Amino acid sequence: MDVKELKRRLDMLLKGDVISQCASKVTETAFRHLLDELKADKIEQAEMLFTHLPTALTRMDKEEDLEGPSEEIMKEVKASSYFTKAVKQIDMIEKEWGKALPSEERDFLAMHYTNVIQLNKGGKA
Repeated sequence: MDVKELKRRLDMLLKGDVISQCASKVTETAFRHLLDELKADKIEQAEMLFTHLPTALTRMDKEEDLEGPSEEIMKEVKASSYFTKAVKQIDMIEKEWGKALPSEERDFLAMHYTNVIQLNKGGKA
């Protein structure tokens, strides 16, 4: 996925009133930040992460209930050599959004980010 494809995806979600304008802006900034981290022009297999992120931010704004991934999954995610890079990306999202993310959402994003960074950097998690 490149920036152009991300913008098309976000525009479609905005037109369908699935995400907020703020969530769209934060997501685009997060995508560009990850591109910089990866030193890439596109991010492979990032569709799930960058669809989840704007919808999750919109749900949080609406104060909807959240449920995080299982403890077993999070043990595996936290053991990944890419976990620290994922946390840095999530910290940037919080800063850009201007609010702390619930732990359940941080866990989901860590899972997605760790996977995407691993796929794009190569190597084992």
